[in-house]
Amino acid sequence: MPENRAPTVSRLRNVTPKFSDQELFSLAEKFGTPYFLIDEAALRKNVSELEQAYQNFKGHFRVAYSIKANHNPSVIKTFVSEGIMFDLTASNELYFLLKCGGSAESVIYTSITETMAEYEHIMKLGVRKIVVSSYNGLVNLIEARERVGGDVEVLIRVNPEVSVKAELRFSIKHGKFGVPLDSADEDSALSLLRKILSTPGLRFEGFHFHLGSQIEDPSCFGVALEKLESFILGARRELGNFPIRTIDMGGGLPAPYGKTVPSVADFSSQVLEQLNSISENLGEKFTLIVESGRFLSAESTILVSRVVNVKRFDETRYVYVDAGYHNLLDSALLRHEYPVEVIPGGTSSPRKTVLSGRLCDALDIFPTSSRSKLGGAEVGKLVVFRDVGAYSFVLGSQFHCQPKPYILMRNAQGNHIVVRKGQDLEELFTEEGGDLINHKAKRSALPGQPT
Repeated sequence: MPENRAPTVSRLRNVTPKFSDQELFSLAEKFGTPYFLIDEAALRKNVSELEQAYQNFKGHFRVAYSIKANHNPSVIKTFVSEGIMFDLTASNELYFLLKCGGSAESVIYTSITETMAEYEHIMKLGVRKIVVSSYNGLVNLIEARERVGGDVEVLIRVNPEVSVKAELRFSIKHGKFGVPLDSADEDSALSLLRKILSTPGLRFEGFHFHLGSQIEDPSCFGVALEKLESFILGARRELGNFPIRTIDMGGGLPAPYGKTVPSVADFSSQVLEQLNSISENLGEKFTLIVESGRFLSAESTILVSRVVNVKRFDETRYVYVDAGYHNLLDSALLRHEYPVEVIPGGTSSPRKTVLSGRLCDALDIFPTSSRSKLGGAEVGKLVVFRDVGAYSFVLGSQFHCQPKPYILMRNAQGNHIVVRKGQDLEELFTEEGGDLINHKAKRSALPGQPT
């Protein structure tokens, strides 16, 4: 059993990117509020930090970006230019990646539904590295490969069933994701492995696991890797000396959201020695993949809103902004305490401050932390939400007929560019089918036309 060391919390990672007050007000005047602002340099910095953390791994190391966290084309194109891999779970994501100049060869595809039609579609587009997590899914993949032709590199998604201290835990017993390591059922790692090794056209690639999101203690990865190594050695005794070409450790790297969290180096220090030992014990210089969506994208982006009202009750003050949880859904779903700051001159508030969104819903209250700087909030000032680059506008809605806000990017040259145009009300009305209703009404009003 690997040593269960307490995680090191090396530093707070929410100090970048930095934007000047003048910059934020100027963009607010030009594009209105709320708006999102992405910093390209921060995206690239996080890729570099992740690669450096695993530079002492003795095999080949690859970063994979989970597009589900943020599928804005500007973000995808930035990561394409970094030469990293992409973790996809839907064929629609593949469409976005290919349109942004990415290649199917850079994809590791992990479906949840695992239908034959889905596999056939993505293989025709060139995807050949596919993760399976059910026996039925594997059967569908085999049939799809027979229709399309060519070889497929297959990984098995396993559920190590280890204890995980995290905001969201995916490694629970009998969970939704993956197959168990210690079962004799049809939906088990050994059953899938046996089928893959005996099927022409399938090349067994390795194993994938994903333990959770916002993991607070990196030691769970060591436990999972020990279980996986034990399984591989046992399976080799039964099935022969099959190769291990890839181990994909999934994601879980935490974004700070205004608090101290383990760094990427803290994670790698927990497992690098063990990974190199596994490589030596198995006699394989395998490729190590670390996936990340939240870590790579969260800190790159801010949401800029404007204070539109302030209300006071005794020692409590309500600050209302023109954003809402339709812009930051995880503030309601997961109670994320996004770092927030009044611009200009935000300070720690001397009284209890409630930060309220503009929606007619009691859930539209933004959680705040001790690091929030809401002192000095007045109508007309800006409130900046930091670390919002993951699962924000991709989960956005148009509740209360709210049009999609602008998304801007500060590129590597320091210029501000529009990467998603903001909607106006007429565009939202049309998107929701308003023109179809109007067209039908006009047709019905014409003499002699059927109603």
